Amino acid sequence: MHKTLKIVTNKYFITAVAFLLLMLFFDQNDWFTQQARQKELDATQKNIDFLTAESNKMESEINALNTDPRQLEKYAREKYHEKRPGEDVYLIIPDSTTGR
Repeated sequence: MHKTLKIVTNKYFITAVAFLLLMLFFDQNDWFTQQARQKELDATQKNIDFLTAESNKMESEINALNTDPRQLEKYAREKYHEKRPGEDVYLIIPDSTTGR
């Protein structure tokens, strides 16, 4: 008991514990702040990966539209409701008031 009391009251031990507490809890770069920053970094990296994949997908779609006339016609029919002369286009829009 006397030996542990001597160690605990040692000025170097007290200084080390105070420094450790200062660095873990009271510093501007404390452990909790670092964990929050790491979460933010992970979320940002996931967002970057998603946007890169979307960009690659859009580039392949643009390439297909520029090289394949059938893809261009399909895109025009689906997105802009274009039609050939003499064709009839029927749009079926579900009724949102019935909930079906």
